[in-house]
Parts: sequence; structure tokens; C-alpha cells
Amino acid sequence: MKMKEESLNQLLESNENKTLTLSYSKLSDFDRNGAMSLVRRNSAEGAAVKHGSLVDDLLVDNMTGSTICEERYYKFDGEKPSATLGLLCDVILKNYLTVPTNLDDIVDIIKLNKFWGNIKNEAVLIEKFDIPEFWNYIDAMYEVGDKILITTEEYMDAMEIVSILKNHKYSKDIIINEYENLYQQKFEMQYKGFLLRGILDLISIDHKNKIVYFTDLKTGKNPAIEFEDSFIKWRYYFQGAIYMLASEQIMRNLGIRDYKIEKFQFLYISKSDKTPLLYKMNDKWIDAAINGFKIGRYVYKGINELIDEIDWCWSNKEYLVPKYVVENNGIIDIRDNFIEINE
Repeated sequence: MKMKEESLNQLLESNENKTLTLSYSKLSDFDRNGAMSLVRRNSAEGAAVKHGSLVDDLLVDNMTGSTICEERYYKFDGEKPSATLGLLCDVILKNYLTVPTNLDDIVDIIKLNKFWGNIKNEAVLIEKFDIPEFWNYIDAMYEVGDKILITTEEYMDAMEIVSILKNHKYSKDIIINEYENLYQQKFEMQYKGFLLRGILDLISIDHKNKIVYFTDLKTGKNPAIEFEDSFIKWRYYFQGAIYMLASEQIMRNLGIRDYKIEKFQFLYISKSDKTPLLYKMNDKWIDAAINGFKIGRYVYKGINELIDEIDWCWSNKEYLVPKYVVENNGIIDIRDNFIEINE
């Protein structure tokens, strides 16, 4: 879907005086989706992201006695309506500041959006939405405020994952140990003219042996053994590299000197097989993430190249046409490096 010109102009104007800060997720988004990711408004939090954040926060509450979840989440004892009824909920929540109580107004919304288009009788249309499932969800969404709505099922699913992480033989020593464990540690650093920010899920400090472990917790729907596919697809290698680039500064902030930093590690657990596996990122991957790499015929850009492109886009306020196209005056040579001519 093309963005309307006036919408693009509004985005550019709203970002005119902002300072761009970068993170792993911003770099990943830029690499996968292009320069418009630098200025578009943040989209609503997806189900996978919400599950991962909830697991992170529940684990911290569980291990430290904090009340992060109580402050961030609103627990709803029900489910979001699905199919057409769910779409109707989305339209109402997006366009109304308060709960619409006039049934005729909701019928007008249904007709405008052509929901249940085969039904002409208004009484039958009202029967489609005038049910507890609809009103309970709508009421909860207006009550939620700045909190994130989670269902009881989502809460219980996340709690199960936390319990597994604490007790499974592959992960329990990472979560429960004799180290000093620091959770969700924020950091920022200057790199190539930009401010890089991040949050480390877990820093484990072995004071006895002077070793520090950086761990990022990942959740997903794919089996744990397939994490490497997600590692490539979502550019998780950027995350590990950025955190290792910032490691000296992180250590200074913690007042730690002369400790060895172990390989960056991802603790991944799937909602499907619920088996936690620990994936370690070696120095070769750190170098690849910073400088770029190839897999077969596909070239993956590194952090340095992406930041140079981001700098050009941000400086020139150009978010639709890539740098190489502008600099070549709109001329593009069709790539031929992947074709083989028959003998």
C-alpha cells in the first residue's frame, strides 16, 4: 500500500527537529524495510513482541520482587473478539475517545466499513455485536489507559514459560545461580555520530572467577532448534554486536574492571516445544554483524554500512529513494551476479 503524499509530509514535518537515536530494532527495521522505518510512527505491539516482553517482565518480578507487571499490564479476564467482530473493535478503538453507547452509531460504522455486507437487516446486524464478548473487550480497552492489555490466557502462558526457565536443566543455572544478576540494564553509547541505546535482559557477574555473562532472552513460536533462522531473519546479530561494542562502557557504568566478558548469548524458548536452548555468538559473528557478510548469493549489510546509509537519509531528509539511486540520477543497472548463462 502506497503512503499518501500528505501523510508522508506530515511524518517528515513531525520529525524535522527530532534527534535520531538508534537501537538494534531500529537497525533491523531499516535493513529489512527501508528508510521509511526511520520516520514512520510506531505500530501497535504485535502478539509475539507482547509475549516476549511479558515473559521478560514476569521473570524480573519473579526474581527481584519488583512490580513491573502490575505497572505495565492490564489483565483482562476474556479474549479479544476475532474475525469481523475483532475488526469492528479495532475501528472503534481507533476512532472513538469514549465507548460508543448508541447502537445506531455502531451500525453506521459497520455499514461504512462493509462488515457483514450480506446482512441488510439492522436488527440482525445489532445481534452480531451487541453481546458480552464485544462490550467486555471494548470496556476493558478504554479502561486500560497507558497499560498493555493482556488476557488471562496470555498471562498464564507467560507464567508457564517463566517457570520452565527457572526449573529446566538447560536454563535453571542461567536464571538461578550464585552470581550477581542484574536485569534489564539500560545503556547508551556514541557510535559513528549516533547515539546507540539498548536494554540488556540479564547481566550475570561471577565475582569469584571475574567473568561476566551478557544474556538476551528470546521467545517465539518456532521450535528452539530453529532459532538460527530467526537469528538471521530478524537480524539478532546486530543486537549481540551492539551490546558487545558497548560492553566496556557497560562495565565502567557498573564499576567493574579486569573481568572477562564471555560470548554474547541468547536464551531462546519456544511456545511450541517449550525447550530452552542457549545460543552463543562468537567473535566471527560480531565481526560479520559490524562489517556485513554473504550467505550464498545474498549479501547482508553490516552495522557500519547501515549507519552510513541512515546518516545519509537523515541528513538529506530522503526516505523514499535509496542513496545509490539518487547518486546515480535515477539510473539502476539490473543485477546479474546471480544469473548463470547456459552453455
